[in-house]
Amino acid sequence: MVEMGYAATTVGLNDLWMGREYLVTILSETGIKMVSANVYDESTGELLVEPYVIADRAGMKFGITGVLDPSQNIRTRKGVESPGVTITPSAEALEALLPELRSKSDFVVVLAHMSLKRSKELAEAVPGIDFIVVGNQAQKGAEPFEAGGAVFLQSGTRGQAIADYRLRFDEDGQYAGYEGRAVTLDDKIPADAAMALKLKEHKQAVEALNKQRAAERAAERQERRRQNTDYVEACVGVEASCARCHTEQYEHWKETPHAEAFTTLQESFESTDPACLRCHSTCQLNLKQDGSVPVPELLRGVQCESCHGVGTEHARDGSYGAIKVETCLNCHDDENSPDFDLATYLPKVTH
Repeated sequence: MVEMGYAATTVGLNDLWMGREYLVTILSETGIKMVSANVYDESTGELLVEPYVIADRAGMKFGITGVLDPSQNIRTRKGVESPGVTITPSAEALEALLPELRSKSDFVVVLAHMSLKRSKELAEAVPGIDFIVVGNQAQKGAEPFEAGGAVFLQSGTRGQAIADYRLRFDEDGQYAGYEGRAVTLDDKIPADAAMALKLKEHKQAVEALNKQRAAERAAERQERRRQNTDYVEACVGVEASCARCHTEQYEHWKETPHAEAFTTLQESFESTDPACLRCHSTCQLNLKQDGSVPVPELLRGVQCESCHGVGTEHARDGSYGAIKVETCLNCHDDENSPDFDLATYLPKVTH
């Protein structure tokens, strides 16, 4: 964020994963400008970060603040007892801050870490906001739109798109409107080589650490299984079971993208990322979010049981294995597969 020239960011749920002190340390070491009007240090009663920053762009001053939805449940890593913060009502915090912010800036920008619905409610409750950047909404909005007197900018999550919005001014310097859209960062957008290398090195380091933790967890789990004679694995894996009877279907499956789903994660150094593994492996929908649980080799890739149901529920009466569109939509959703069409995709994997 620093190297990309971010003017400011705001406190989000994941920023508090390791607790307040860890976040404050990261901010001091990196110089990231983080702002928030409603997140308070629980130990001091003071705002955790600065309430706003003023950014100069093209001769205009933009007052940037942020708010975190107080109704959100902040989860912390195991061993971290509390996030160490108190979150006050968003609307009240902005109402108190806006007079000062408006006196120092030409435009007010609110970084809203909340759902689109709550962001709209915020705009209705607090007049005087010019722009709201919605930062906790998976679905991106390609075009900006207005609601409650504010212009909404919504570029989705996980860095899959970037918002490119431009303000227009007339010859006298008066604001004359806006234009732009959220651009999907696909293969058509060239990557910055230096930044891509840093990201690759970061992923490699995270994956190496996760694999180390996963090996330790696997050894512990294996010992528990050894001591529990009643343990039964719900999913059996294509190699262990399905291939013995469904040879023709197995040979076809090996040529489909589903079979290579885990390999693609290995190539991008994301094979320990729970957010990716839930759809690039089999029967792994409820992985721990810290990357500490490994995917057994026999369940890597999108195998038979991902679509047809777990092998331990196999029946011979014709009730097992039916494909429903809802099954596909577990992974081929708007965020991860926006172009999904059942009629187009299903023939590619049908056998």
